[in-house]
Amino acid sequence: MRKSRNCPGDSLARLAVIIVLAVELTACGGSRVNLASRAPEGPAMDLAYELYLRGVNLRSLAARGQVSHESGGRRAFFRFEVLILKPDQLFFTAFDPLGRPAFRLVTGEGRLSGLIYGARQYFTGPATTENFNRFLPLNLPPDQLVALLCGSIARPVTAGSRTVGGNTELIIAPAETQEDENALWRLRLAGDLEQDPSRIVILAAAHGPAGRPNLNLRYAKIQDLPLEDEPGVLMPFPTSVEAEWSKKKQFLRLTYDEVKLGPKLDPGLFVLTPPDDFEVVPLP
Repeated sequence: MRKSRNCPGDSLARLAVIIVLAVELTACGGSRVNLASRAPEGPAMDLAYELYLRGVNLRSLAARGQVSHESGGRRAFFRFEVLILKPDQLFFTAFDPLGRPAFRLVTGEGRLSGLIYGARQYFTGPATTENFNRFLPLNLPPDQLVALLCGSIARPVTAGSRTVGGNTELIIAPAETQEDENALWRLRLAGDLEQDPSRIVILAAAHGPAGRPNLNLRYAKIQDLPLEDEPGVLMPFPTSVEAEWSKKKQFLRLTYDEVKLGPKLDPGLFVLTPPDDFEVVPLP
């Protein structure tokens, strides 16, 4: 195998912007909220932490579906499959129109690796936020990406709330980025703070400062799905998601054809071996 110091080029970035998504995603408005109301305790923080635990308790996920992506007046479609095994194993594949793998991304044990079939490249390096952003340009750290994929939220360090038309807006500062205003999440929840966290429906979310989020997300469709590892337990889960990048004027709609929550997954599935004739691209 040949080694190269070059990082994947623009073609990968464009594909990644499309791929961006096998994610539990959402989108709400950006009305301004007094951030001083956020606190590390109280009803809002209790609910935020229970939502976080809902994702932690979902130990595995398998899904397949399709994506429509619009950018600069151009529209693209592709199919995808994703596997997740907690705490940090992710296997994502995007397919070309003929059903052949176009891109694969695998993470686990702090490492990230992937294949770009068209460019015949294999990339590998630490699973840092910077390396994730090379391929999934959401500007989210790996733990938040996995949380979104699992219909959950990042681990909160403070939380505040307000009532909006009978629903609740929950403002969360993630533990890893609590001092960064650009990292705040604003979730629109159906109902009030006094409800069963395991049954709460997240209608929409915005990531970033109030009034000018960098990422808007909206659940277009939510279904009750069974947990395979906990018979009889149902979980409200997004089966259709819309995402919009306000700064990049991009729009994406993700639709699941099939979702399995809590399936039994072999850790041996989360291995990506470079083909002999692929260029190896090390990441810092």
